[in-house]
Amino acid sequence: MGSERGSRELHLTERQTLGRSPILLFGLITSLALLCSCSGAGASREDVERSRREFQLAATLRQEGSVPAAIERLRRAIELDPENAEAELLMGYVHMERNDAAAAEEHLKRGVDLLIAAGREGATLAEARNIWGLSLVTLGRCDDALEPLRAAATDELNRAPHLAWGNLGLAQICLGDDEAALQALREAVQAQPRFCVGYFRMGQVFFAQERLDDADRALTEALDADPSCGESYQEAYALRGEVRARLGRREDAISDFEHCVELGARSESGRSCQHFLEETN
Repeated sequence: MGSERGSRELHLTERQTLGRSPILLFGLITSLALLCSCSGAGASREDVERSRREFQLAATLRQEGSVPAAIERLRRAIELDPENAEAELLMGYVHMERNDAAAAEEHLKRGVDLLIAAGREGATLAEARNIWGLSLVTLGRCDDALEPLRAAATDELNRAPHLAWGNLGLAQICLGDDEAALQALREAVQAQPRFCVGYFRMGQVFFAQERLDDADRALTEALDADPSCGESYQEAYALRGEVRARLGRREDAISDFEHCVELGARSESGRSCQHFLEETN
């Protein structure tokens, strides 16, 4: 149905797209707003308090959609108290949302370093390590991402370890270590059986290994794990359609491609699915 060349191009696109998936960014903002202590040793008590207020205002502005104003407030917060870890982390998170991984990585690393230096262990540190690791993967620094992501995934205080396991799997895929990726992704879906992205990435790895039956099962799990994923998970329908086409399951493949196009004909996945459908006519 589809050429081998088209198959590989679609697969590579899927991997690159998921590296920016917002589903793997945990709700760090709320944690930061609640936990800000802003106890900078090098700043005066007055500046620490002013930094705290600037940070809280930035969090509110970001929530309201005033991102440039939030960034300005965060800059001011960091100027007032260079040891305001929460301001650094929120700045990094905002830059990740703006797809500026380079700027994000700098602030996230600084925030994590400040938390560690202050001996502040807990959920915020685990979540920050996860997002920092994701920024490194996005930058292609996948080997550097392994340590923070593994630390986040195995942290008993992490409230969503499956996200870190999922990002660790992505880093291993980036490094070409498919078996390590599968191990991390199995940990992810074991920790959270509704984690559709984890199943999807397993499907990607199996597809790359030409383990088509395993890929079909993993992609079906991705679509069935959480109804909210199945309704909008266009990439999973696209890849499962291709898998089923190569397995000779023509009608099932057409159904997946049609569903994929219905979810958005103008996206890259939608155009790929439309191309496969045209080849069947």
